[in-house]
Amino acid sequence: MTRAYDLVVLGGGPACGPAARRCREAGWSVAVIEAGLLGGVCPHTGCNPKKVLMAAPEAMAAASHLTGKGLTGGPALDWAALMAFKRTFTAPIDARVEASYREAGIDVVRGRGVFTGPRSVRVGETELTAKKILIAVGATHKHFTFPGAEHLSTSDAFLDMDALPGRVAFLGGGFIAFELAHVAAVCGARATILTHGDAALRRFDQGVVARLVAATRAMGVEVVLDAPVATIRRDAAGLAVETPRGVFAADMAVNAAGRPPALAGLGLDAAGIAATPRGITVDAYLRCAGNPDVYAAGDCLDAPYALTPTADLESRIAGENMVSGDSETIDRTGTPSVLFTLPPLAMAGLTEEECRARDLPCVKKETDLAASFPWKRLGETAGYAKTLVSPGDDRILGAHILGHAAEEIINVVALAMRQGIPAKALREGIWAYPTAGYYLRYMF
Repeated sequence: MTRAYDLVVLGGGPACGPAARRCREAGWSVAVIEAGLLGGVCPHTGCNPKKVLMAAPEAMAAASHLTGKGLTGGPALDWAALMAFKRTFTAPIDARVEASYREAGIDVVRGRGVFTGPRSVRVGETELTAKKILIAVGATHKHFTFPGAEHLSTSDAFLDMDALPGRVAFLGGGFIAFELAHVAAVCGARATILTHGDAALRRFDQGVVARLVAATRAMGVEVVLDAPVATIRRDAAGLAVETPRGVFAADMAVNAAGRPPALAGLGLDAAGIAATPRGITVDAYLRCAGNPDVYAAGDCLDAPYALTPTADLESRIAGENMVSGDSETIDRTGTPSVLFTLPPLAMAGLTEEECRARDLPCVKKETDLAASFPWKRLGETAGYAKTLVSPGDDRILGAHILGHAAEEIINVVALAMRQGIPAKALREGIWAYPTAGYYLRYMF
């Protein structure tokens, strides 16, 4: 059976919706192909459930910081109740998204889509043809082949456990490893982070990362660098994770080593689409190299960011270009990245290392936020900001913030960067006092 559409989208996550809806509003016939849950990783097994599970640890950490400063005792964790609360957010998503698409007149096709030609995709026994195709399949878990890799669990499994194991080892040194290790540790598990290389969180400014790693170790998480896993054995005591830095005992070992693009088995060659291990190659209009009728958006791209907001942006640009004839190019200026640890770490723009590598002159300013009122009143002991400003035109080159409210402060800085607002405007702004945002005047 063959079905013809104006647009077919492979993948039903954040990189799907804006383009699918823009084309449908333009009168196009649209089909969305999804083998898993509609909505993608973020609302099911990523950003949202992670933040829900972080809510109780945040409250516990806040109470701990104020112990002896007006609080005695402390809250007790109920992991089962926390997980039940999380499921109230995740359980309705798939049906809700499908209903929304169908209400908009967008067909939902369940199954795995595989290219059979430049503008055709097969799902089971059905072939879908289209004038335009959008690839929005996202990313997947990294595949390991070392002995015992079958004992690895995924971040998806961790985010849906009915009971928290006593010892959890996280393989990786990025977002997933640090965020989930903080959840596990505050909730009572003994957490270990095992990184493959000599640094953690490479996307972030390494000077600020060093402060976060120190705070992470202070909360009881073991962070071990240069510890690539050689093998995992199951014994009577649980799991034995072997690395050059020693053997680490665990009840659960989580694959938290990043998420490569989910391109295996898509049949990209049949459509003439170019890709690298980093993702699909696209031009500034988000057209796939080798096939201008196919666009791509989201975590399956070879692009600087793999974030929900950039997936949304890329989908909007791709949708507009399909409808209007390649009229808009992608601009990711002022994209904030946030690590939701305790404390959170946020950044936008360049790191100090990147400025140096590009021979970009910059004025660096460092601020001890832990010594400032909004952080001291909460009993916070980790708080720091580093900002980088171009001396010639007062342009904000980068900002790196560790501590309470970092995830909100960075939004202001990122907006200023995207709109070309100089650092002077932040220094001279009238900010509500006493708020964390007020201290932007001192950060630049």
